[in-house]
Parts: sequence; structure tokens; C-alpha cells
Amino acid sequence: MPNVSSTEIEEVLRSALGSYGLDHIELESGLDHDGEAALFVTAVLPQQTGPVPMPGDISAYANVAVAEAMKRVGDERLSYLYIRRPDDERPEEEESRASTA
Repeated sequence: MPNVSSTEIEEVLRSALGSYGLDHIELESGLDHDGEAALFVTAVLPQQTGPVPMPGDISAYANVAVAEAMKRVGDERLSYLYIRRPDDERPEEEESRASTA
């Protein structure tokens, strides 16, 4: 099964998130709660984004954009998108986990 590249994911997220910006992405392959193959995508917004809430239609559009990018290359995994600001608090175990594509 082909896998989508981090470049393709980053490209669609930069477009989908528009004025909210995108600092970088973190990708992790794994299994979801049902044991299905999944790609966990974290979109990290720039520091200057501030506490302005992101409208649901923007985050939903970004989620669909990731799924469509995966479908275009034949990547059949489920995608899970998390949008995070650099100053968001994270559990300690997440801070120590290395991201892989």
C-alpha cells in the first residue's frame, strides 16, 4: 500500500489553514482505537497565532484535505488530524514521544 508523503500533507494543510498559517507538521503511523491502520497528523500553528479560536469549517476543511491527499496516492489508512498551537499544554508522555512518518 502506498503512503502519502509528508510534503503532500504539508502542502494541503498550508492551503487549507490559510491565514491561520502552519509552522510544521508531525506525522505518526500507527493503529487507531479499532486496530485499523492510521496516520496521525499534527498541524502545529505558528507562535503568533494566539488564542483566536479556529472556526469549525476551517478545521473540517483541513481534515478533508488530508484525507483527499491520501486517497489521491492510494494510501488507504484512516487519517486523524490534530491542530495544535505551540503554547498548548501537552501531556508529558506526548512531549517525549518522537514523531515518525
